[in-house]
Amino acid sequence: MNIEINNSGINDNFSLPIDGLSSCIQEIIQAYADGYQCERDFVVTSVFAAVSTAIRKKVHTDDGRYKNYMPFYICLVADSGVGKTTPMREILKPIIERDVSYRKAYQESMRKYQAEIDAGNKNAERPIRQALVIDDTTEEIRMKILSENPGVLLYSDELSTMLFNFNRYTRSGEVPRLLSIWNNHFSTVDRMTKDSLLAEEPFLSIIGGTQPGVVKGTFGGDFFVKSGFNHRWMFVYPDEKPPEMYHESSVSKTVSDTWSEFINRLLDFDFSSNGTDTLIIANEAKQVYINYFNELQLKSLSACEYMKSVYAKLKVMVQRLAGIVHILGNNPGMSRILPEEMEYSVRCMDYFERCAEKVYKIATEGEKKPEAKPMGNEEMIARVYYANNPKSQRVFADALGVSQPYIAKCLKKYSELSGYQLSDCENADN
Repeated sequence: MNIEINNSGINDNFSLPIDGLSSCIQEIIQAYADGYQCERDFVVTSVFAAVSTAIRKKVHTDDGRYKNYMPFYICLVADSGVGKTTPMREILKPIIERDVSYRKAYQESMRKYQAEIDAGNKNAERPIRQALVIDDTTEEIRMKILSENPGVLLYSDELSTMLFNFNRYTRSGEVPRLLSIWNNHFSTVDRMTKDSLLAEEPFLSIIGGTQPGVVKGTFGGDFFVKSGFNHRWMFVYPDEKPPEMYHESSVSKTVSDTWSEFINRLLDFDFSSNGTDTLIIANEAKQVYINYFNELQLKSLSACEYMKSVYAKLKVMVQRLAGIVHILGNNPGMSRILPEEMEYSVRCMDYFERCAEKVYKIATEGEKKPEAKPMGNEEMIARVYYANNPKSQRVFADALGVSQPYIAKCLKKYSELSGYQLSDCENADN
C-alpha cells in the first residue's frame, strides 16, 4: 500500500493524530477515510473499538497500582449523511463476521441439543452462545451474554433511542449497572423465576453514532450529566468543515483483506503464550502518565464539577488507550508500554477532552452553570511550586519574596496538588 498520510493532529485542525500507530495501520486508516470520504476521526476510533473487542480480557495494562482492561464507550457525533455509519460498520466488519459464525455454530449446537432432549436425554448439556457483538438488547439478555463471554461490543448505528430510554427510566438500574461495567466491576441481575446472573469483571465496549441536534436530548438531563455516565464516554465530535465534493474512491480489496487478517489474528492469538497478556507501564512511560495525571489535577482546581469528573475518567482512559496503541504500534511483541505510546495516547486524550467540553456545552445549553471558583494566592503558589519542582522551598520563597514557612503553609493546604508519585521501587531518571 502506498497511501499519502496526513499526520496533522489537534494543534492545527482539531483531529485525532495517527502518527503513534504503525505505518501499516496508518495506511489502512487513511485508505478507509479516503475511500468513504469521511472524517478520519471516525475511522480511528472505530479501529480502537475493533481492537478492544478483538482482545477483550486477554490483555490488560498494569502500572503497579491498577490493572486495566481496555473497553471504551464511544459516540460518533455528526449530522446524518456525512459518512460516519458506513466506515464504522466496515471497520467492524471482521468482528461482525466472526460473530455471525458464532451465531451459526450456536444454532447448530442448539439443534443437536434439542434433538437429544426430544430423544429423552435429560442430561444433555445446553450449549453456551459465544458472542462478540450485541445490539440494543434487554438488560437481562445483555447480562446473560456478559456472564457467559469474556466480553462483547454493543454496536448501534443510532445511540439516541437506547440512551433516551435509559434516561427516561432512570429507576431501572441500567445506567448504574453500565457505570459499574465500565469499571469492570462485577455485576448481577436477580431474577424471580430463574437463577441470578453474575458477570465477574464484565467487559463491554460500546460504539454508535448520534446527531448534534439530538445530543441534548440524548446526553442532557440531570441524571446523565451528574451521575458520571456522560464522563465515561469518548466523544468523537469533529468541527464542521466545508463539504468535500464527490470523487471516485473506494477501499481496495488489499486494504480490507489486510485489516480483516489483522483483526482475525488478534481474535485467535494467545497473548499469554509470549508474555504480552500484561502490558507494564513503568519508568519513562509511567513518567509521561504521571505528568499527564498532574496536569489534570491542576486543571481540576479551577474546573466545574462536570469537567472534574471528565478529568478523573481521562486518567483511566489514557492507560486503556495506551494498551490499544501498543497493539497497533511497531512493537506489539514487547510486554511494556513505550514512552512514545503513552505520549501519543495523551495527545488523543486532549482531543477527547475537547470533544467532552463540546458535548457538555450542548447538553447543558440554556441552563445556568456554576461559576468557577477564583484562585487565591495560596493556591496559585502551590500550583506554581508543584508544576516547576524547585530545588527547595527556601529558594522558591526567596524568588517570590515571601517566607519559607508561608510556602510550607501553602503546600500543606493544597497537598493534593502533589498528585501521583513514583513508587519506592521506581526512579524517574531510569
